Amino acid sequence: MIVVMMENIETISKLRDTKMTLNLKKLIDFDLEKDLEKRLFEDKEPKRLFEFINTIHKIQTVEQFIRDCPAFPKSTESIIEDELRSAVGATLAIEGTMLKDEEIEESFRKADLKKKLEKKQQEAQNTRKAYRYIMKVVDEGGDRLTYSEAHIKKIHQYLTEGIQYVSPNVPGQYRDMPAKFGEPRKISSCKSKVDIERVMPKFITWLNETGSGPLTSSDIVKAIMAHYYLTEIHPFGDGNGRTARALEALVLYATNKRAYSFRSMANFWNNNRNEYILYLGNVRDTCDPWEFLVWGAKGYLDQVKRIKDLVLKKVKQLMLQDYARWLAYKKKINRRIYGVLMLIIHSGKRPLNEFLSSPELMTLYSNRKTSTRYKDFNKMEKNLNLIRIFKEESKKFIEPNFQVLEGLEYEI
Repeated sequence: MIVVMMENIETISKLRDTKMTLNLKKLIDFDLEKDLEKRLFEDKEPKRLFEFINTIHKIQTVEQFIRDCPAFPKSTESIIEDELRSAVGATLAIEGTMLKDEEIEESFRKADLKKKLEKKQQEAQNTRKAYRYIMKVVDEGGDRLTYSEAHIKKIHQYLTEGIQYVSPNVPGQYRDMPAKFGEPRKISSCKSKVDIERVMPKFITWLNETGSGPLTSSDIVKAIMAHYYLTEIHPFGDGNGRTARALEALVLYATNKRAYSFRSMANFWNNNRNEYILYLGNVRDTCDPWEFLVWGAKGYLDQVKRIKDLVLKKVKQLMLQDYARWLAYKKKINRRIYGVLMLIIHSGKRPLNEFLSSPELMTLYSNRKTSTRYKDFNKMEKNLNLIRIFKEESKKFIEPNFQVLEGLEYEI
């Protein structure tokens, strides 16, 4: 990880030595990816472009797999809720607000009960409201959403309302003073509200356009570049980074209804925060978004692969539950073993001692000898191959054995 980061830093440093710096005149054209696409086509070695197209194709393949998987209300909802908490925590962590999953969940619970929220809790609830707004505006927008300044202002309003910031900030309204941002700190090319009001309509026009080339036609490129451009415009008094990442999520959801993954880039940016800041600065210093796009696309691919694994795991859990019900119906296992299997399937990988001492399992074996439990577990592991008990770093674990599903032959 450290070696990869150092290589990326060296690449960024070399690029900064050879390119021009972004200014207002260049920003207002919103053509960085168009210029890049032209240069890539003129490249005598088109390998770079082909590799990028291959990454986009891999993303599309994984996303299609996710869409093709059956959706089950409880399981699907569980993944989406987990992704929401993760994205909320990630986009806030980038700005320095650290919240654990349980703290985020508590924030949501208190908000639902209309209870008073602390600042961190309000930021978490605000982010949830912004993501909900994104889904609502897209779901109600027909086949294709036409982006507007109103959408961006509304997202910013949701993200920052009810919170006092050090910088003067009015939720949903453009700033009226210069802004410094980034690391190291730089003044935005849009130095005044007049500049912002001049740039934003052109940005919206660009946002609603679709090109025909491999970069300009890609919704992944559009989402990442929308994120970058809005960061560069920096139109609000505070909350610009969160708004830019939310706009990225809006584009990802609007273009392909990615219910699971449209928020997931926040996780990637947060997990690689130092590089994230460096890449944003590199685009600003070179007017070349290539490295940022390649890195961001690979990051998104990692995120959709991770979600694919979660979806696939849920499908396998449901299939193994169905198989357990069939075994019970055929009287190949008793009701006690069936209950144990349901616990293991639901909990997933878990330390064996922790599982054996759990109240749920102890209830199943109340008034039973230890030898009974041993026989049941031996039957599940050795005879029916339903569970795995294994050592990992000198500690024993138990988990469902989904591999048993691969060789099943039901009796008809």
